[in-house]
Amino acid sequence: MSSRFRIEILSENDRDNIVNLLLNSFFLEEPLAKCLDLGQPMDFAQQLVDDALKDQCSFVIYDQQNNDFVGFCFNELLDRNHQDLICQIQNEKIDFIFQFLNSMHKNIDLFELFQTNRLLHLLIINIRREYRGLNLSSQLISATKQYAKQNDIKAIYAETTSIYSLNSFLREHFQIYHRMNYIDYDSNRLANLHDQCQLVVHSIDK
Repeated sequence: MSSRFRIEILSENDRDNIVNLLLNSFFLEEPLAKCLDLGQPMDFAQQLVDDALKDQCSFVIYDQQNNDFVGFCFNELLDRNHQDLICQIQNEKIDFIFQFLNSMHKNIDLFELFQTNRLLHLLIINIRREYRGLNLSSQLISATKQYAKQNDIKAIYAETTSIYSLNSFLREHFQIYHRMNYIDYDSNRLANLHDQCQLVVHSIDK
């Protein structure tokens, strides 16, 4: 990793920076959120940070030249008996997004495939616009892979909702396990999305 950037475990001190980035970048640019006109749901942003803090396996990245907050990735530890992605906030659009992401796993049991009771789910990566193009998403993914290896987690998975996020995972040697056309899921609400969502997985070597 370049000495210019510092990656560390997400802490409560990062909350304001992360919430601001979610509201003014991720919720406005991520394909599903943009297509559904999700807006800027503050309560959901706060819930995401709360959830990320619980497992202590999410990361933030800073520019050491000026100590600027650059971006983050949200990870969650899941066991075999976990519930599907569920939003605790009453918001129909967020529920729709979670139902879509859950549908990516309908016929795929990653716990069974990897013969494990624990997996690491990489839920969101977001980098500030002015820092994009520096492969910083790949650095956050790499930090997540290192965490998984150190904690004897057999695999990491993510749902990539754009070609840009997909390419970041492919650079880090993730494999595509499933694809879904957005319009095949809902040809009405997702009619403006002509891309695909991919379920990508990386097996952790011991």
